[in-house]
Amino acid sequence: MVELDQDAWLYETCTLALQLVVDLFVNFYNTVNPLLRKVLTLLVSFIKRPHQSLAGIGIAAFVRLMSNAGDLFSEEKWLEVVLSLKEAANATCPDFWYIVSEDNVLGSHEHNSNGQSNEVSAGSDIPHDDTESQRTHHLYASLSDAKCRAAVQLLLVQAVMEIYSMYRSHLSAKNTLVLFEAVHDVASHAHLINSNSTLRARLQEFGQMTQMQDPPLLRLENESYQFGLTFLQNLIVDKPSSYEEAGVESHLVDLCWEVLQFYIEIACPGQASESSTRGQSHWWIPLGSGKRRELAARAPLVVATLQAICSLEETSFEKNLARFFPLLSSLVSCEHGSSEVQVALSDMLSTSIGPVLLRSC
Repeated sequence: MVELDQDAWLYETCTLALQLVVDLFVNFYNTVNPLLRKVLTLLVSFIKRPHQSLAGIGIAAFVRLMSNAGDLFSEEKWLEVVLSLKEAANATCPDFWYIVSEDNVLGSHEHNSNGQSNEVSAGSDIPHDDTESQRTHHLYASLSDAKCRAAVQLLLVQAVMEIYSMYRSHLSAKNTLVLFEAVHDVASHAHLINSNSTLRARLQEFGQMTQMQDPPLLRLENESYQFGLTFLQNLIVDKPSSYEEAGVESHLVDLCWEVLQFYIEIACPGQASESSTRGQSHWWIPLGSGKRRELAARAPLVVATLQAICSLEETSFEKNLARFFPLLSSLVSCEHGSSEVQVALSDMLSTSIGPVLLRSC
C-alpha cells in the first residue's frame, strides 16, 4: 500500500513538474529558446526510463511542448526535435535477449550437473537453489522490462505521428525523413523480434506469465511500418523544401519491397506446394490457425503497400515493376489469412500492371 502511494505521488509530482517546465519554456520562448536542447534532453530522459508511467509522462510532456511551441520553431529547432524523437525510439527498443539465452544457460547448467560426482554433500543444494532463484528473478525482470519498453515504444510512435499530423506543413523533407528513420528503426527491430521462432516458442512456454500476443510485437511492427509509409507518401504529395535531394521515392520503393518480402517470408513456409524433386512429391501444407491470424493482422499493411506502389508516378512504376514482379507473383501463390490482400492484388494487376504489359506487347 505504501509503495502504491509512493508511485502515485511520484507520478503526480513528475507530471505537474514537467507541465510547468513546458509551460514556462513556451511562455518565455523568446528568452529561453537556446535551452530547447536541454528541455528535450530532460523529456527524453523520462522516455528512456524503464518505467511505463514515467516514460508515459515524458511522452505526454513532449507532445504538450510540440503542440504549444511547434509554430515557434525554426528549421534548426525542428531538427533538434526530430533527432530527439529518433534517439528516444532507438533507446527504448525491447530487449528479449535474456529470455532466448535461457536455453543455453539451462543446458549448460544441466551439462555441468551431469558431470559432477554422485557423491555430493547435502549443503551443495543451497547454491543450486540460489542460482535457480536468481535466474527466475532475472527472467521475470527481463520480461517485465521488455513488456514495458514495448508499451513505451507504441506510445512513442503514436506520439510521433500525432506531432507529425499537427505540423506536417512545417516539416522539411529532411526532418520528415528523420521521423521516418525513427519509426522504421522501431519497425525493423519489432520485426526481428517477431521473426525469432526460438523467442516466440519460449514466450509461449511461459504462457500466462507473459500475457503477450504471438508474435509479441506485431501491433508495434504494423503501426510503425504504416506510419513510415504515410510519411513517405505524404512527402511525395507535399514536396516540401529539400524534397529533391532527399531521395524520397527510393525510400518508398525500398520500404514497399521490405514489407512485401517480410509478408511472403511468413506466408510461404506454411504453404502447400506440390513439386517433384528427385522423383519425390511434396504436397502443400495448409497454414495453421495461428499463422492465419498473424497474416490477417498483417493484411491491412500489405494492402496499403500495394496501393502505395500503384500510386507511384507512371515512369517510376514501370521502372520498378521488374523489382516488384517476383514478389507479386509470390503473393498470387501464397495462402492468406483474409481476402484483403487478394482483392488488392487483383485490383493492382487489372488497373496498373495490365496496361503496362499491354503497352509492351
